[in-house]
Amino acid sequence: MNSDGKLDLVVSCGRTRTVLVLPGKGDGQFGAPLSSTTLPNSPGEMALGDLNGDGKLDVAVASHDSYGVMLLIGDGKGGLALAPTSPIVMKLGQHPHTHGLAVADINRDNKLDLITCNSSDNDISVALGAGHGNFTRAPQSYPVGPSPYPFGVGDVNNDGWLDIVATATATGPLRRQQLPFSRALTLLLSDGKGGFKTHQLPIRTGEPWFAAIGDFNGDGKADIVATHHEQSAMTLMIGDGRGGFTEAPSSPFNFGVSLFHLIVTDVNRDDKMDVVAVSGDSVLVLLGDGRGGLTSTASIPVGRGAWRIAAADLNADGRIDVVTSNAESNSVSVLLGK
Repeated sequence: MNSDGKLDLVVSCGRTRTVLVLPGKGDGQFGAPLSSTTLPNSPGEMALGDLNGDGKLDVAVASHDSYGVMLLIGDGKGGLALAPTSPIVMKLGQHPHTHGLAVADINRDNKLDLITCNSSDNDISVALGAGHGNFTRAPQSYPVGPSPYPFGVGDVNNDGWLDIVATATATGPLRRQQLPFSRALTLLLSDGKGGFKTHQLPIRTGEPWFAAIGDFNGDGKADIVATHHEQSAMTLMIGDGRGGFTEAPSSPFNFGVSLFHLIVTDVNRDDKMDVVAVSGDSVLVLLGDGRGGLTSTASIPVGRGAWRIAAADLNADGRIDVVTSNAESNSVSVLLGK
């Protein structure tokens, strides 16, 4: 965030409606905030990228109770300023309830676009970027399962276009009626024009919560992993490289705790994809065997209210490190990889 070649932390603080930039020292330690930016709405989901084409990192911020995405333009020195085009209204509706945000180039014009998940409306919205901090809302949102949470983005059918995998927690006011429709993931396959075609992926366990994409069996084709709402289960869907998926024979895995947000990465440098997930007050490390199997190897205590997780090499030692945001203890935890 401050162009010194060392990774920094960007932290959203809901109660104070601020976003902080903490400078990294390059050894896994972080200094006092370089900036504290006050927002008109309480920040929730965040995503980083160069949103205005100036070569400096910016921050997109969604608010839980708004359809708008706030754009914070970075100055390359750790400072952020609210863009004059903010907020980007992702859709028009009556029940704003944003539970997911991503920044990605979905129409391959080399300009970043915005994707949001509307949990009460059961759909995904898209706004296409013009490259200068301006965005145009897509003419339609895309229906998915009931009460979706943060989604996965990746090319699941090897056509060079980014696709979206959405979940379905069925946690809305019509929960009883929605539960029968929660036993599936929704796959939005890119149509190559910035739009998507919808496909349902049935799964054995209902209420998928968070989803991520990675290759778990080493065949070069994208697979999908998902946690489940307040259940100690994790689903693994094996991809055929054409947009088709079959649940792995050993899925769902049961690791004894309810898992929330998860990240797919190679934590032990064996060229096999692993999973790192948060579980309220701990981080669970699940090692992949390269054949579609996952084994729990470590549960590491962190602060209370650890819902979200980020992974990167924070101390330049070639190993993956992990950061959690701990909503109930007003802190972040930094775990350095061994």
